[in-house]
Amino acid sequence: MQQKSPMIACKSTFTLSLLFFLVIGYGQDTSFVKSAYGGGSLTVPDGMTWHIDRIFVNSGMGYNIQISNANFKSNYTSGEKILMPLYLAEMELLDKNAEVVYIFYINQRKE
Repeated sequence: MQQKSPMIACKSTFTLSLLFFLVIGYGQDTSFVKSAYGGGSLTVPDGMTWHIDRIFVNSGMGYNIQISNANFKSNYTSGEKILMPLYLAEMELLDKNAEVVYIFYINQRKE
């Protein structure tokens, strides 16, 4: 039985690793978290599309309350602003003296 030389195995592994990282780097969406205060806004960067996965409100008390995605569009395109309402019904469950923060879980794609 013939064995591959270690150099050939190393080149094959390097080639597969490089291909894997290129596919991941250019073919994968980016998921991240953004936050904004009530009355504020977020702007989608040029050349990107944002899909809103989940939205929470928080008043700094250590817990998040998920709000309905129906309060916002699910997709925003480059340059669009997402405006944060000053009031939502879910805010009744938060401390009245604290400032409300919206927390967005976003999936970003290139247009």
